[in-house]
Amino acid sequence: MAKLTNTTFPQWTAPVSAIALVFGFLIAAAMRMPADPATSSLYAMRPSTSTPQPIGAGIDERDAEIKKLRDQITELQDAMANQSKQTAVLNSNLQEVKLFAGLTEVSGPGIEILLRDSKQKSGDVDVINQYNVHDRDVLVVVNDLWMSGAEAISVNGHRLAKNSNFRCEGPVIYVGRVPIASPVRISAIGDPETLYGAMSMQGRYLDNIKKTDPYMVEITKKEKVVLQGYTGSTELNFTKTVEAKQ
Repeated sequence: MAKLTNTTFPQWTAPVSAIALVFGFLIAAAMRMPADPATSSLYAMRPSTSTPQPIGAGIDERDAEIKKLRDQITELQDAMANQSKQTAVLNSNLQEVKLFAGLTEVSGPGIEILLRDSKQKSGDVDVINQYNVHDRDVLVVVNDLWMSGAEAISVNGHRLAKNSNFRCEGPVIYVGRVPIASPVRISAIGDPETLYGAMSMQGRYLDNIKKTDPYMVEITKKEKVVLQGYTGSTELNFTKTVEAKQ
């Protein structure tokens, strides 16, 4: 009879398997979410005012569930670091990827931009629309922040990722599927002096809004900005990893 031999598995097999299992639950949670509706045109005419629609409580429940799963992944990754030098390196790489993807809570110096509807009134629809904050205002400001060196951005507490988008329905602005309304608070981490100088420069987008009504824009330097991790969908339908050539 042939002798049975014992197979020794590397120390990182069990924790990596656990991470894969939890990440599977995370992906399943993301797949249950409805697809994003089409975004409105950047240069479309600003819509007229109307009564804001109620915000669904289901969004908060979904975000809380995703955050809980991601926290569990982080705990497993931290536990792995105590087992061996190899798993410590793996954990460090995973944390760097999560930081780059915006999945973790971060803090640092930066600025805060407050956009709010003007208190001025007008009977002209075109004029009154200029007194309100809309999706294209948020989009242009966010793009200007990225180009000015911002490393992380959130809008009304919602962390932005590569697939974040904005659209308007009446006075309600949607950040992805999350509805917000004026005032819009845009927080960015980066060099405060550089960001403040770029965003307050004459002739830039915020300066043009100020010319409509200075009350609509407020820019503040911050010694510490805290941004929560991104809680939206991370599902990719068409993008696949390229296998390394042998």
